[in-house]
Amino acid sequence: MPDTLLDKLAQLAAVRGHKGMVLIPEGPFQMGSAGGGEFEGPPHEVYLDDFCMDEVPVTNREFARFVRQTGHRTTAEADGRAWGYSHGEFGLIPGLSWRSYVTPGRERHPVVLVSWHDAEAYCGWAGKRLPTEAEWEKAAQGGLPGQLYPWGQGAPDGTQSNFARSPSEIPPTTQGGRFAPNAYGLYDMVGNVWQWCADWYSGNYYGTGPAANPPGPEAGATRVRRGGSWNVIQSFRLRCANRGAAPPASCTPNLGFRCVRSGKGDSRR
Repeated sequence: MPDTLLDKLAQLAAVRGHKGMVLIPEGPFQMGSAGGGEFEGPPHEVYLDDFCMDEVPVTNREFARFVRQTGHRTTAEADGRAWGYSHGEFGLIPGLSWRSYVTPGRERHPVVLVSWHDAEAYCGWAGKRLPTEAEWEKAAQGGLPGQLYPWGQGAPDGTQSNFARSPSEIPPTTQGGRFAPNAYGLYDMVGNVWQWCADWYSGNYYGTGPAANPPGPEAGATRVRRGGSWNVIQSFRLRCANRGAAPPASCTPNLGFRCVRSGKGDSRR
């Protein structure tokens, strides 16, 4: 057996060994959509090296462990307020932070009210990184070309993901893994919470970015978020190709994140 193949097998075995993560194999996939949102095109082939992705978004329990060990103070805590729901309306609430929603029974719910900067800090502590937008979309498709949604072509009806929920003072998120995984074994790729990606957002990047391992634009005003959340009411927001963006300092009760880890051939974590 050639040394290069032995090396590759060893690399894949090491990636599979990361607890709570799923291997996404290297290779091309079709990214984007011709008939979706305004900035989802043009559809184009992208090649990605293999990487490993968290099975579920980062939980309250995991984020609490990070804070205990590092003393990290989130963007919302530093600002002294965050966007939330109270007395029948959304607005900036003094003293609101991710800690406000870490109540008994919610340890395995996704952490929210975390900015892109908070997500980056967690990933660095965990020896991981945020996924690129391309990595996120490939992972959402589950290796099945032409997938509209992580579960297939059928429109969401409430049995595949958490969405179209009414707001409440405690966000109506669900525990990770409640709904069935996609074909890669990933849970909650859409619905439940939006997920931060590493990239700066650009409406025309699909037409200008590289065909292999696109890292996103070099600069921008907002960062990519993917996946929809518990409060989206439009089913198109739950499609694998749907794109979203938010300022990196945004802290909202419907936005969290998950991490990835690169294969040996990638210089990133």
